[in-house]
Amino acid sequence: MSTVTIGFFPREQFSLAAESLQRIFEYTHIPFEMIVVDCNTPKVYWQEIKQVLEGRSHVEVIHKDHYLMPNQSRNLVIQKAKSDFVCFIESDVIVEEGWLSQLIAACEEHPADVAIPRIIEGRLGETKVHWDSNLGQIRSVQTTDGVKYEILPLTDDRQLDKGEHRRTIELSGEAHCQLFRRSVFDRVAPFDEEVTYLDWIDSSLALYNAKIPVVFEPKSVVHFWHPFPPHREDLGYFFMRWDLERAASELERIPKKWNLVQVTADLDFAMERNRIGQLYASMEELKALIPPEEPFILVDEDWLNGNEIIEGFRTIPFTEHNGQYWGLPTDDGMAIREFERIHQTGASAIVFLLHTFWWLEYYIGFHDYLRQKFPCVLQNDCLIVFDLR
Repeated sequence: MSTVTIGFFPREQFSLAAESLQRIFEYTHIPFEMIVVDCNTPKVYWQEIKQVLEGRSHVEVIHKDHYLMPNQSRNLVIQKAKSDFVCFIESDVIVEEGWLSQLIAACEEHPADVAIPRIIEGRLGETKVHWDSNLGQIRSVQTTDGVKYEILPLTDDRQLDKGEHRRTIELSGEAHCQLFRRSVFDRVAPFDEEVTYLDWIDSSLALYNAKIPVVFEPKSVVHFWHPFPPHREDLGYFFMRWDLERAASELERIPKKWNLVQVTADLDFAMERNRIGQLYASMEELKALIPPEEPFILVDEDWLNGNEIIEGFRTIPFTEHNGQYWGLPTDDGMAIREFERIHQTGASAIVFLLHTFWWLEYYIGFHDYLRQKFPCVLQNDCLIVFDLR
């Protein structure tokens, strides 16, 4: 029987680690060794992790007193692992039943040297498949600088299907959970520790360049989840992970490293993650504008429901029915009617969270209505606030 080591480490935050580990132990029914990378984990989360690991003899912990980026953690796992397979899994991944045995079976039966699961975006119960649709196929093209590689987007949704048919794919895609034969690292260099932002593109191209077969196994299912926003204890690691200067440098380096026409990514995602991390500071600005006893309308598509970041605020979801979020307005007229109904109950402001800024471009009549009747008292990368008093 093949042996396997699970390498477990953080991606952008620590707060889900204990839950993620507990799921691995409960829903992995084949023998495995585990290597956990502790890289300056906040004490509150390390105590939770220790409780999950207590009494488990097949676990080794690598302790570091400073933050490590995912590729650094992966390389530490490679150095320690002696098994036939190594499975890298990030600490914001929640596994489903049979996830690991399906990946191993895919490698052995297909056969392949790397296997990736179907990744669902969000917690258990969600169904949206998480996949970089820009990573489809590779072709060689003639340019004025000679022959280069061009990465083409997906031309179909085969990676998104929920069927049972495993298949070979050219690019391995998202790096949240991947199974490797240990022998792969005798043929390719370890993970590039200078790469953080574009790690999934870099590793995909390394495997492609070495002609290492990768199998997609849709019967293996895991969930990738990043809380919105990260908890306060996660912010130091979070901002280091999404450092904009480093991300910009990688966008220049990766095309040169792999002789690409262009890289299939930009700074937008890193910029969005930074704005999300800045929400705590923006909420402090909001506290200065709205007294805690005054209710306000929060347009956030229910993202912050129950989140610690809005503790102390009296928020009203928009749209609202029986105190709960009721979904998007069908048109400008509905948005205005619902707004006026809630406004008449005493709402002192309406606040748009960053990921709902598109409302103000889509519901143009509603936006004009607000601008004409109420002053905009705060507008930054995270919040837009209209004073209704």
